[in-house]
Amino acid sequence: MKISRNWLNDYIISNKTDTELVDFFTQLGLECTVSQFKYNFSNVTVGKVIKCNKHPNADKLKLCEVDLGNKIEEIICGAPNVKDGLTVPVAKVGSKVGELKIKKVKIRDIYSNGMICSGKELGINDDNNGIMVLDSNLNAGDDFIDALNLKEDSIFDFDITPNRGDCFSHLGIARELAIIEKKKINIKKYKLKLSNFKTSDLIDVKIHKKDLCSRYSCRIIKNISVNESTDWLKNKLSLINQKSINNIVDLSNFIMFDTGQPLHVFDLDKLKGKINIRLAKKNEEFITLDNIKLKLSEEDIVIADDEKPVALAGVIGGINSNVDSSTKNILIESAVFDEIRIRKTSKKYDYSKEASKRFERGIDLNNTVDSMNKFSNLLVDTTKADIASDYIDVCSTKNTRLIAFDVMKCNNFLGTSLNSKKIKDIFSLLNINCSKEINSFNCIIPSYRNDIEFEVDLFEEVARVYGYNNIPSNNNFYVPSNSFINDQELLDDKIRNFLSSNGFNEHYSNSLYSKKDCDLNSDLKPVKLINPLSVEMEYVRNSLFPGLMRAVSFNQRRGKKFIKLFEIGNISFLCRESSSKTSQIKKVMLVWVGDKINHWNNPLYQDLFSIKGELKSLFNMLNILNVNFKLNDKKLDVVIGKKIIGYLKYVDKNNLKSFGISSDIFVCSIDLHHLFKYFNNKIVYNKIYSFPSIERDISILINKKYTNEEIMNSIFQNGGEYLNDVELFDLYEGNEIPKDSKSLAYSLKFKSNSKTLTDKEVDIFFNKILNILKSSFKAKQR
Repeated sequence: MKISRNWLNDYIISNKTDTELVDFFTQLGLECTVSQFKYNFSNVTVGKVIKCNKHPNADKLKLCEVDLGNKIEEIICGAPNVKDGLTVPVAKVGSKVGELKIKKVKIRDIYSNGMICSGKELGINDDNNGIMVLDSNLNAGDDFIDALNLKEDSIFDFDITPNRGDCFSHLGIARELAIIEKKKINIKKYKLKLSNFKTSDLIDVKIHKKDLCSRYSCRIIKNISVNESTDWLKNKLSLINQKSINNIVDLSNFIMFDTGQPLHVFDLDKLKGKINIRLAKKNEEFITLDNIKLKLSEEDIVIADDEKPVALAGVIGGINSNVDSSTKNILIESAVFDEIRIRKTSKKYDYSKEASKRFERGIDLNNTVDSMNKFSNLLVDTTKADIASDYIDVCSTKNTRLIAFDVMKCNNFLGTSLNSKKIKDIFSLLNINCSKEINSFNCIIPSYRNDIEFEVDLFEEVARVYGYNNIPSNNNFYVPSNSFINDQELLDDKIRNFLSSNGFNEHYSNSLYSKKDCDLNSDLKPVKLINPLSVEMEYVRNSLFPGLMRAVSFNQRRGKKFIKLFEIGNISFLCRESSSKTSQIKKVMLVWVGDKINHWNNPLYQDLFSIKGELKSLFNMLNILNVNFKLNDKKLDVVIGKKIIGYLKYVDKNNLKSFGISSDIFVCSIDLHHLFKYFNNKIVYNKIYSFPSIERDISILINKKYTNEEIMNSIFQNGGEYLNDVELFDLYEGNEIPKDSKSLAYSLKFKSNSKTLTDKEVDIFFNKILNILKSSFKAKQR
């Protein structure tokens, strides 16, 4: 948000430099930068166009006689709006406008002795559609800067946090500057010249639900003229990059940037009946000021007369009640609407403008009438107007907030030793009134500080005004042990490091998908966006699969045949049990493409078994040892204990056609939320013993219905205390054995940590294993 220093001077004057103020504002928590505004012209005067004739040798140029006070010059101008009688800025011969030095030049055989300037050329505004037209009361020959009372300025650009809605105005920043200067700001009180008619006699206001609008103030002004704004007003708005429209719109914008209170002005004669602040009806039609037709929902707040909506409250006005050049009577609205509804409406219809930004962040409940009076007073200065002798003010909420404050608790929290007087002095700078008690007292919070709700918020105010740099450092740090939580990002980092070290590349996908992408995962219904950027980004992703497949397709089209990718990211889906009706979980998905990396000496082969081995290595690195793979239809479930945490599967070719992929692809998806419950980051070191081990191999013929997991579990259960490891090193299915059977070969390692084993000791357990396999699985030793 841009703030003019000259504008701030209306409230409080500081002798500090711009750089010093930037530092002080930043220390108060208001991060900002500053730039200098200097006019890029010199020797520009006020001129009056006496005659304006068509150039004899050019269709689009005009030959103007311009009175410059002490002489009359001929100037050629191509602006479409130049004509007799206008008062204009003129850059005389020898002056400078930007980088352009004005010279006497010959244009189509006629000399031009200067240049009539536009507002954009002079840096006054962004209007480049024609020359700048000045007030006709200005005198020819007067210096342009003096005539318009133009001043060089410093423009502060603040990055205001969402909780500080009170700082979205020059008044709000002036309050912060008053803290820096330890002064009070100067707020003018306006005494209005009132007419003898009443607002309450001409219109009525009804708030249909109290929570929609906590305060609604309005006043009628009659017999106005809609015309161009005065120069001072245009200059003020121009400095903060606001375009001038007309005196009514410009004044309402000025008040908003000045006091933080958005105003809306209705053409009174276009309103039918009373003003209703209500919720819109379902699919109720409303045409905005920029002539866009909207179908409203039942969550939108509207301002309506007895026939129709005339404004989308706090967001945008309607074309059916707008102020135009024929407007004579107006109704000024100054209100406080429900912040949450305003934000939802502005986002829904993509109308996040200056007014809605302020309503969303909360505005001062006690500022509506003062802002309306300031508008009325300034309007009388720009045009003739009759102000109603009263105003309507419907207020459904009392904004007095009382918070108990404890000095000792504050000091313990901040690590300071401030006394009660010092803290009360700080609160005085913040306009927080305190009761008379000393060590524990009540604080009355100003109505504009909507961000202060709890005692700890007052602690923060003490800290920022006292100065964070003034709080002494403490070498000791005390915190309850139960406040520490496990860092789930640690699991993500370990997975990334392992996979990156084992030939995988990490991929990042767009988190927004098309409906076609989301339909690939029929198990989870996707969350649809209200305002999607395009049909290709209409839903929040419900799977990592489509993004990874696009990456595979991209790489394959560029000749890559062996690909290993992974992605860690959140997916979202509809969930009835959730309060938000949506849920989000974090997944990791791995992709394997290709069956071999060619090498002249030792090619690397990839199949389902090598992939399972990689996954086993990943889980071992995470200290998760009880992982198994169980066949479930056309996929392998990844199981820890009895909990399914993911799957490994071969991708159906039908799901790959839309991506232009024909290769065989394996994918593994793991739920990181469940995996984190089993993740153990503690490293256990075991003593290495020097006693040798004894290895025995066993080869059996067994029915195919039995799984490797069942057999290995049986071997371990009957292998005794010395069985250290079991490894399947051969699997055979072929012509030489029955079709319903398979040949398995295992390597068994026996070892003791206290002695050297003998063959007789190992034979006892080895024979027991053989007997169990023969009796339980009908296995035959080969």
